[in-house]
Amino acid sequence: MNFSPDSKFMYYCGKFVALVKVNLLWLLCSLPVFTIGASTCAMLSTLTAMKEEEDCGARAYFRAFRLHFGKATILWLLIAFFGLMLALDYRIVAYLSFPGRMAVIAGICFCFLALVLVSGLIFPLLVRYPVSVRDTVVNAVLLSIANLPKMLLVTGMNLLPMLLLIVLPQVFVFISFLWPVCGFSLIALYDLGVTNRILAALETEKTD
Repeated sequence: MNFSPDSKFMYYCGKFVALVKVNLLWLLCSLPVFTIGASTCAMLSTLTAMKEEEDCGARAYFRAFRLHFGKATILWLLIAFFGLMLALDYRIVAYLSFPGRMAVIAGICFCFLALVLVSGLIFPLLVRYPVSVRDTVVNAVLLSIANLPKMLLVTGMNLLPMLLLIVLPQVFVFISFLWPVCGFSLIALYDLGVTNRILAALETEKTD
């Protein structure tokens, strides 16, 4: 095995260390909960810099965190508000018995999935195009509908921890060590790859 600084092994080791660092920074900055939006934008921005062989250290992370804090926090609080409302509606309906109950539950679940689906594009859009909150939401909705198959993959990846916990708790516990190390940054890196292809295709269409 080649341990020279220019070897592929050391190159990938450096990438792994960067992923671990970004993951830990995201967890740390997400602890107040209301900062999850800004922390996610900072993670996406830092991962983009890593892919482009630019500075992806703590300084770059916190610079992006400060840059996107205002709009990202508003967007995250909106997402959290609607998510909590849907969860509350589900909890109320689940304990009631009335005609059409399952249809209402299906509607709530559909709205929740739609919220997660659109949320998967909101923060990548904000990082790439720092426009107004309204324009970010509108663009995220339209692009999510136009690229539904790809965004379903992103949604599945974003829901992976929760799905594993519910469906395969043994697997979730078995790989639980990954989440604080690099689990969330790996999910974000996958999301970034998919959303970047969507946005790059859009930019290509505009230039043609």
